[in-house]
This record gives sequence, C-alpha cells and structure tokens, in this order.
Amino acid sequence: MSDQPFDQTQQPPVHGGAPGEPRREHDARHTAEISGTYRAVVLVASTRAAAGTYPDKSGPTAVTLIREAGHECSDPVVVADGEPLRAELDHHLRGLPVEQRPDLLIVSGGTGLMPDDVTPELTREYLDRELPGVVHAIWDAGLRNTHTAVLSRGAVGVSGRTLVANLPGSRGGVKDGVGVILPLLDHVFQQLNGHRDAGHQAPSAADDRVDADAERTEPAAGYQPSGVQGDHPVDRAPSVVVTARVTDNRLDAAEVQAAAASRTTGAVVGFSGLVRDHDGGRPVTELDYTAHPTAQNVLLRVCEELAQEHTGVRIVAEHRTGRLRVGDSAMEVAVAASHRKRAFEVCDALVDRIKQRVPIWKEQHLGDGSKEWVNL
Repeated sequence: MSDQPFDQTQQPPVHGGAPGEPRREHDARHTAEISGTYRAVVLVASTRAAAGTYPDKSGPTAVTLIREAGHECSDPVVVADGEPLRAELDHHLRGLPVEQRPDLLIVSGGTGLMPDDVTPELTREYLDRELPGVVHAIWDAGLRNTHTAVLSRGAVGVSGRTLVANLPGSRGGVKDGVGVILPLLDHVFQQLNGHRDAGHQAPSAADDRVDADAERTEPAAGYQPSGVQGDHPVDRAPSVVVTARVTDNRLDAAEVQAAAASRTTGAVVGFSGLVRDHDGGRPVTELDYTAHPTAQNVLLRVCEELAQEHTGVRIVAEHRTGRLRVGDSAMEVAVAASHRKRAFEVCDALVDRIKQRVPIWKEQHLGDGSKEWVNL
C-alpha cells in the first residue's frame, strides 16, 4: 500500500459495473486495497435520540471525519438501544449479501454503565475475532482529554470482512476513536485479503514496514549497544511493541511468545510470572490483582521506552488482574530479537520496570485465613 495521498483521478472508482448493478466483492475489495477507499456505515445507539428528545451529534461527527479521510459513508442511522440496535447489526453484518456489507461499521453510544447500555454485548454476538489492542489505543487517546474515557466498554473486532468498532456516544469520544481506527484500515484489509506474516504466505503490511526500516543504518535514538551488536540491518531497525495490555483473561505463554516472533527474529525469550504457594515461609492459597485505571497506559509507556533504548526487538507484555490461583500466570513477557543475548537483556530489563512502575497491586490470601496487600 502506498503512503501517497489517494488521487481520485488516477484510481478506478469504488463501485464497479454498470450504474445500479451490485458491485462484485473481489473487484471492490481489490479496488479498496489499491486506493485506500472504504465503505463505512455509522449507527448511533441512543433511545433518546431515536425518540427525537435528544439531538445526537456523535453520528454526524463520525460521518464527517470518515468522509474527510476520503472514504464513502452514508448519513448516520439512529436507533434505540437493545433490540432495535441488534436488528441493525444483523442487517449489516448478516442480512445483506456479502458484497454489499460495509468495510467499516461504527456504532456510537451504549458503551457505558447505564442499564440499557448493551452495545458491546450485542456487538460481540457478531464478532469472529476481537481486537483488544485497538480498544486500548482508543482508551489511551481518550485519556488525554478525560479521565473517564476508560469507562467505555466498547468492543472492536472483525465480523466476516467488516471491521466493527464501538465508540462512546459523544463527539469527543467519536473523534478519539475514529482517529485511531482510520489509519489502521489499510493494514486490516491487507491482512483480511491474505497478506499475513506466516512462513510461505505473503508478508503483512507491518512486515513490509519493518523491512523498509531495516534499510536504515543508524540506531534508534537512545540506544546503548549491548554485549552483542547485530550485523544485519534488522538489528539496527526501530523496535516494535506488538502488544501491551492489562486484562482479566487467562494468559497463555505460548501465545505471547508466538506474537513476539517473526521471520526476522532468531530468538524469543519469555518470562512467566506464576503464583506460588508460599511467601516468606507462609503458605499462600490465592491472589487478587487490582490495577489502577492508568495501568494500561503505564505498561505501554514502559514497553515503548525499552523499544526506544534497544533496536531490533519485538516486545509483547501482558499482565492479568482479578482472582488467581496457585500456578496461574500473572504476567507474560516475550522479547524477540535476531540474537539471544539482546532478547535476554531486554526481557530482563522490561520485567524489572513493569514490576517497579506499573500500578498493579496484589492481595495475598494466606493459609491461616488472613490477607495482606503487596506493592502498595
């Protein structure tokens, strides 16, 4: 995908065939991948706005931003929360013929804690795969403007060949979310079109970017050479933070290490922080991990700092919250590099910084029935 602006005078139209004729999916998707132009639909989930008692502004804001970016988008559709929203989701993601479904479906509203805020639950019924990293990026963008941004429970993922994103029902929340999503569209659809980083398959857009960056000869700013200085351009390319997230889901060491690996890395070093059955000679039965609302952002910042200080590595870091039993993994970190020494060095430094700086605390349940907080 070219980084040059879309020139409508040089690219084929988005809709192929004669006027009024439904476009063929292959031609349309191929055109979208070439031109960077996508079809979007904006749904507004608001019972008050649907009843005419509240003027919605989030939908028009989303439509304007999408159109200004050069994509197709019809006027927003306003529906009540609950079943009316489910009917619209079903229409766009299941009812329409595949070739007529939107590339991007934005749902604004219904992501909070009010009794009828069920947009995320309804959306997840239609998602084939979720994209939690995009959710975290939207939270991060929102936190720059308001500390309540993390209260949005919106889901983001892929339904068939449609990218679906829930955004808060406010103009600011929509601006933050659309600003995160639009730059990702080319990469999303290149991957959906089969360009993945997997052995014999074509490389993804992210790999193409790494290969291009590998041609640079200067190390990243702040990089201090370790014991091994790689002799390949990849070793001097900017490092990548693949994933950094705080989650209440079970962690899988194999999945984390696989996410860090790529065709340019020869070593993956992983760390698993497991719950042990003792502490200071006392038996431990289970732990409760609690995260500050800023923990996700701090974790990402720590990973990005290590990426700035070391070139040629890929970083994945995940920390779990909630109730954990003995043997459960509380933290998974993986660092991939061309050579093992650099991977070991960065992994060790990253674990230390996470434990020192990320505001996550644990309450230990001891064998005698007592409890105590650690790291407060």
